[in-house]
Amino acid sequence: MKTKPLQSANARSTLARYLTRSVPLAVLVALVACGKGGGSDTEMVAAAKAALEKKDAKGAVIQLKNALQKNPKSAEARLLLGKTLLEGGDPVTALVELLKAQELQVRDDDVIPDIARALVATGDLSKLIAQYGDTVLKADEANADLKTSLATAFAYKNDMSRAQSAVNDALRFKPGYGPALIMQARLNAADGKLDEALAQLDKVLETTPGDERAGVLKSDFLLMGKRDPDGAVAALRKVLAARPDSFASRAALANILFQMNKLPEVKAEFEQMKKAAPNHPETLLLEGQLAFVADDLKATRDVTAKLIKAMPDNIRVLELAGAAELRGKNYAQAESFLTQVLKANPRQQRARLLLAQTFLRSGQADKAIDLLKPLIESPQADAISLSLAGEAYLQTGDNKRSEEAFARATKAAPGNSAVRTSAAIAALARGDTSPAAMSALEAVANSDSGTRGDLALVSAKLRNNDTDGALKAIAALEKKSPEQPLPHLLRGRVLALKKDLAGAAASFNKALEKDPNYFPAVASLAALDLAANTPDKARERFDAYLKANPKSFQAKMAMAELQARTGAPNATVITSLREAAKMSPGERTPHLVLIRRLIESNDGKGALAAAQDAAAALPNDPTIQEALGEAQIAGGDAERAVLTFKKLSAANPKNVAYMVRLADSYRALKDIPSATSTLKRVLESDPDFVPARGALVGLALMAKRPDEAQSLARELQKRKPKDAAGYQLESEVEASRQNWDGAAALLRTAMTLDKSPGLATKLHAALTNGGKKAEADKVAADWVKEHPKDGVFKFYLGDMALARKDYPQAEAIYREVLELQPGNALAMNNIAWLMITQNKPGALTLAEKANALLPDRAALLDTLAMAQEAEKQLPKAIETQLRAVRLQPEDPSLTLRLGKLYMRNGDKARAKAELENLAKLGSKFAGQEEVASLLKQL
Repeated sequence: MKTKPLQSANARSTLARYLTRSVPLAVLVALVACGKGGGSDTEMVAAAKAALEKKDAKGAVIQLKNALQKNPKSAEARLLLGKTLLEGGDPVTALVELLKAQELQVRDDDVIPDIARALVATGDLSKLIAQYGDTVLKADEANADLKTSLATAFAYKNDMSRAQSAVNDALRFKPGYGPALIMQARLNAADGKLDEALAQLDKVLETTPGDERAGVLKSDFLLMGKRDPDGAVAALRKVLAARPDSFASRAALANILFQMNKLPEVKAEFEQMKKAAPNHPETLLLEGQLAFVADDLKATRDVTAKLIKAMPDNIRVLELAGAAELRGKNYAQAESFLTQVLKANPRQQRARLLLAQTFLRSGQADKAIDLLKPLIESPQADAISLSLAGEAYLQTGDNKRSEEAFARATKAAPGNSAVRTSAAIAALARGDTSPAAMSALEAVANSDSGTRGDLALVSAKLRNNDTDGALKAIAALEKKSPEQPLPHLLRGRVLALKKDLAGAAASFNKALEKDPNYFPAVASLAALDLAANTPDKARERFDAYLKANPKSFQAKMAMAELQARTGAPNATVITSLREAAKMSPGERTPHLVLIRRLIESNDGKGALAAAQDAAAALPNDPTIQEALGEAQIAGGDAERAVLTFKKLSAANPKNVAYMVRLADSYRALKDIPSATSTLKRVLESDPDFVPARGALVGLALMAKRPDEAQSLARELQKRKPKDAAGYQLESEVEASRQNWDGAAALLRTAMTLDKSPGLATKLHAALTNGGKKAEADKVAADWVKEHPKDGVFKFYLGDMALARKDYPQAEAIYREVLELQPGNALAMNNIAWLMITQNKPGALTLAEKANALLPDRAALLDTLAMAQEAEKQLPKAIETQLRAVRLQPEDPSLTLRLGKLYMRNGDKARAKAELENLAKLGSKFAGQEEVASLLKQL
């Protein structure tokens, strides 16, 4: 059934939970034969069957392995061993035995259904579909079994239509087939039809009250879908009443009771599990969980170590191990365990929250924010995620986002003890800055034994610029967490705001006394060093930290940033970033920063190599794959970029942004038809996706089809009348027709919906191009008055002054931009160029700083060469201009300037060579008259 996009996304998430929740753990320890024993292989097989009748699976396995030692070609023993291992929860070994049985010519009906179930359990779904997708067996029940496994495989791959078709086939072969009905229930639940799903499971349980698969799944639906834990418990107790030996039902019951915090009942079920299967992984895992609750970290670690040795990839075990290490303040080991969990299953929310806490406690707030974003960006974000995000933003100094995150926790925590905190924060977030609102939050912080209220209060005080109040709140926070470095970090940041740099430094050092490896404090001290113009001290801090923590990619990245800010060669910065990526190949951030630095440096090949390394280290990370596609385009390999974005789109069909990037790849290949058809497919699935519609408008205008572009823009206006994008797109169409009045009218409409700097600049340009100077000047004056700190619009005004050659005005405007944005390298470059043009001294310093901030940009290097020439540093100017030419050889104006520099330096041979190359361009270069004149002078 086709559902709305939002429902489809929820359905996939729900289905993933339902498909994975009840999968049993693998067998803990491989069973070994007690000896060859006596008798023939036939007698041993008979003994195994007798053991299975008595539900002695271990004894059966021993007998079957002995039989196979006697006769390795016993098809019956091989098949029975595979089935027994599969039922016992060891699908990997079972699959080996079943495939051997198949080689021994066991009938397809007897072995293929079991192979299919083993492939599902081992996750080899593509192989199952490829080998048995079209297989039809002789017996109806065998066909029903196989089709049910195929339905499961299709569902895991989010191919719901084929999953439903396979279930229909299974029920056609055998109406009322229990496993197929259970699968149908899963599909119905995923499609939002939870009541129908429960009805189907009830139908199975009426026929077979002891069906543990149906009972466990019903309990899952009641627990997660209906939020009815009591109903889930009742469902499992019914199954156990009919089948007391159902270990899976008992384990599921214990887990639910554990979540309900009914520890006495959990312990009762645990005792039953110990009697039935003391070494079963579920029994051991529950033992570890109970030890964790009792704060017995040694016992917890002992159990998890034993389980990890047998099952190193089991996410539930790894999650418990990570939680134990976090509680024991062994943050590096906690991070290792929890990262493994999320690599295996990114949807594991509890592990994500535990890892976020680990990052916060170890001073890696940026990583915590990155980790929490998928949770807090959801409208249904929970209070814990939002609270952790609030703490993380507070650690990074983003007080506004911190307060917003804490405020959003209000809606997410009804009935929770934190409601009063959330309510107080929410009042402040709504703009209620009255003393009463702040007092309410202070009262909550004072009465709460936890730190959430204190952190929220610090955030609120800083938002209101009440630094003294923030310091008081931090003092209260310190009393509650005297051993934590965070209060001292926050105090240092507040003191820095108060310009008490000595006090700030003392607080940051106090944080390091609490935890010598607390990187935020080191970074904060380095920031103070830079503010005091002592970058060497900052470098020494990072060097010392790296000596003590040689695998700290954060410190190495901070060192790279320091190098860039202090004018180190780009190659040095890139070397540091490469080292950061090598230190932690499993971390996304250093790879991404390196790749983007290389792309910005116009080193497409280097970016591609770095992206390939990142993809090898993080093959399943879509962000890395996206960066790989970008690097492939930058590196001139758009064909591979097409393949990369095709794979991303296939793996993430709901993320239409990847389809837009695919269209970009086609466009880089100049395959406009494919780019157009790709974007049209995006609009078929999401007609309101503005980037795709905007790209289509651009393609239509490139193809000289303005009517088509206008139709696309107007359709967006109809679909989203309160969105400025549709009117902005149509203004671009009118601009392409030189209809400036029409473009301006559309932009005025757009600005009633969205007062953005981009729209303001477009409106000003349209009015200017249409000869409406007075109206344009009024738009500019009004905008600057209303938005005095908008550097984007001012930069545009500087460009306009530059274009009309009003150099003094342009320089004045760019200097205003630089006051608002001290790190704006483009503004620095333009000021330097204007100073040179106006014969003003001092351009060289600005040009050098601009190139340090934005290295390897041909235009910026060209300005730097001009500044060096003005300072009579001709050899340096020639070297700089050569770099510019190499970066952008297709720009003949750069080569012309190089020729002039050679002439001025007296190197006539090199000057002549460069100018003759320009002369060969003929009409392709508009400056041929100047080239000819210069050649005559040589």
